[in-house]
Amino acid sequence: MKNSSILMMPLLMLLLTLANGCVMTKYENAHDLIKKHPKGFKDAVNASPESRHFVDDALRVIVNLEHKIESGE
Repeated sequence: MKNSSILMMPLLMLLLTLANGCVMTKYENAHDLIKKHPKGFKDAVNASPESRHFVDDALRVIVNLEHKIESGE
């Protein structure tokens, strides 16, 4: 009986996590875009100071929206 209880513990923990709604998706879209288009990212950042600020602001917006989604706000 003790062995079966030990074997059931991971399943129980998974079910409790799912029941509590604690399953979370981690979004990494900004990182994925940079990784997918490294030259385009570098070119956009280096084109002008204004483009650098635009890229920085756009990536911050993406990260902040992802944070809101992840935190359930």
